[in-house]
Amino acid sequence: MKKITALIFLILFVTFSCSRLDLAVNLANSYIANKADDFFDLTGDQSRWLKEALAKDIIRVRKTIFPQLATEMLKIADVLSYQKTFDSNSVLKSYDRLEGLYYDGLRIFSPTAVAFVDKLRPAQIEYFQKQADKKFSEMKEDPEEKSYSKIKKHFDSWMGGMTSTQKKELKNFIEKNPPPIKEVVYNRQHLVHEFIRAYPDKVARKSFVEGIFTKYEAMKDPAYNKLIDDKHKRVAGFFANILNNISADQKKTLIDTIRDRANQVVRISKN
Repeated sequence: MKKITALIFLILFVTFSCSRLDLAVNLANSYIANKADDFFDLTGDQSRWLKEALAKDIIRVRKTIFPQLATEMLKIADVLSYQKTFDSNSVLKSYDRLEGLYYDGLRIFSPTAVAFVDKLRPAQIEYFQKQADKKFSEMKEDPEEKSYSKIKKHFDSWMGGMTSTQKKELKNFIEKNPPPIKEVVYNRQHLVHEFIRAYPDKVARKSFVEGIFTKYEAMKDPAYNKLIDDKHKRVAGFFANILNNISADQKKTLIDTIRDRANQVVRISKN
């Protein structure tokens, strides 16, 4: 179930990596419905209903969450402009504010998610479990070089090319902090198990699905939550170190990029 949740909220994540935000937003409902079809083998009527319902939810996200997101991004750009040094706590504060917007937006999708699950047939739940098990069994740690390339691409997108020193620091960080694949798989298995267990009872089903969208942190395995919190602290420390050592040109590019994308988010929110 976490996989579907993450895909549904792709709409907010793309604002941090895509230069054509308007295109990503306009295609999000179809993309998400197609991914849901991969997991549940939807009928034509179910797919059409989901696309239409998601389109309405995405409009609400655009109108309510995007203006706040743009404001937060502009605040970050301002801080980068005047603040000379950074530490992990200052980075985490910005992350926490953005994460809060993430969860505010996630709640918007809760009624659609509940209605969508109610439309599923038992055979589709069995199909979902098989697909989820298959996906989990295929999950493997990315080679370090692949992880490095993906993260470097994001850095390049935001602040231009990385220096040789920054590339070395990134490689060292990835080597010392491999993704916790086993724990990720366990947490997802835990959520799928709880979803399958709750599904036959309509009240329990509704409670579970609403919980995923309104109190997701509490739904996850506690040990996994602690692991992710610790990882966020390490990542924040790494980002703080990068910010403390970027060149003047990189800093200007980063600030300009954040402001440009914030302005794009504002324009999208008004459409």
